[in-house]
Amino acid sequence: MRPALKIAVAAAVTALAPACNLIHGNETTGQYVDDATLTARAKAALVKDKQVAAGDFNLDVYMGNVTISGTARNSEEAERVVQDIRNVRGVKSVKNATRVATNSEESKER
Repeated sequence: MRPALKIAVAAAVTALAPACNLIHGNETTGQYVDDATLTARAKAALVKDKQVAAGDFNLDVYMGNVTISGTARNSEEAERVVQDIRNVRGVKSVKNATRVATNSEESKER
C-alpha cells in the first residue's frame, strides 16, 4: 500500500474511533468534536515529522487524553512520537502503548 494511502486510512480510522464513545453516551457531542479536532492535529504533527513513520501509529483521544499505539522502528522513534503529541495544543496527557520492533520484525517488513 502506498504511504499516502496508509496515512489517509490510519487518519480516517483514528478520527472515527471516538464515535463509539458518543454513541454509547460516554461523551457529549462537543467533547467528540474536540477530540476529533485534537486527533487531526496530533496526526498532522506526526505526518509533519519526517523522522516518524506516521502511518505506523494509531491515536485514541478521549477528553484530551491521547493513547498512542503501534510499532516504532526503534526507541528513539517511539520517544519522538510521544514528544510530537505532547507538543500539540490541547493534549492533556499522553499514554504510550507503542512497542519497538525487533530486528526480525524489521526484516519482514522490507
